[in-house]
Amino acid sequence: MMLDWGWDPLEDYPGAGKQWAARCVHCGIIKPKKLAHVQRGDGGCTNCAGRDISDEAARQLMAAADLQPLVDYPGSLQPWLCRCLRCGHVGTPTYAKVRTRGHQCWSCRSEKIADALRLDEEEAIASMLEKALDPLGPYPGSTELPWKARCMTCETVLDPGPTLHNIRGTQGGCPTCAERGINPAKPGYLYLVVHQTHQALKWGIANSEQRLSQHLSQGWKLSARWDFDLTKEAWAFERQVKSWVRGQGIPRALKADEMKYRGHTETASLSDISLQRVQKYIESLIGRGPDGPPQA
Repeated sequence: MMLDWGWDPLEDYPGAGKQWAARCVHCGIIKPKKLAHVQRGDGGCTNCAGRDISDEAARQLMAAADLQPLVDYPGSLQPWLCRCLRCGHVGTPTYAKVRTRGHQCWSCRSEKIADALRLDEEEAIASMLEKALDPLGPYPGSTELPWKARCMTCETVLDPGPTLHNIRGTQGGCPTCAERGINPAKPGYLYLVVHQTHQALKWGIANSEQRLSQHLSQGWKLSARWDFDLTKEAWAFERQVKSWVRGQGIPRALKADEMKYRGHTETASLSDISLQRVQKYIESLIGRGPDGPPQA
């Protein structure tokens, strides 16, 4: 079966579920394969398919697309924390998408993509009203431009308002009324808190002080905080922290019913990883220490 898939085993058969060193008969690369994977159709050679790439080669491709990687190459399909060299925005494109489509940036995506996302004014207004938002000006002409509006529920005036791209996605609506209250186009912060009783740490992002106060009321203590002009950049770093922690095989420390104000998916046990190590990693990503002294 291994030979049928183009693999020449280099050692005795160890068992279907164990790694088996073999050489690709087409390109000569040596890889650890599992017979169980080959049996279910996952036995192809990733090098022959062009999926193997070094960190240096991956960085060169990203640089050619005006993107500066801020962490090591995570794999072709994994989010890769990068800074856009055109506008300075920090985001998480994948190598595979950049290789296929070229430059990828949430903040300065090409005019071609923006044109494809355009709506006529009637459709645009209907989308706003569906999310209980009353437009306070004419349609700006693009789903990527903010649109000043008043929330029909709480009367909050959103200026700058949301973009139709967000409104028509899962993020739409008034951030003041939203349970989590995250508006990516407004200032926000990335925080790191610890709970001694649970022996757990947590990272997260927010726009308002209320979010942090909610956690503090449940026994969490603030360890560090980093402020950002745009919450969407804090979100990119939050996503990278989660990818880094989970990539080390560290699971969530708490279940959903153990956190009144949600956020259990961004937790880790202090027995698995130290608070100091996570904070040091965040500082290395952002390039600076926390903003202001920790609060009680």
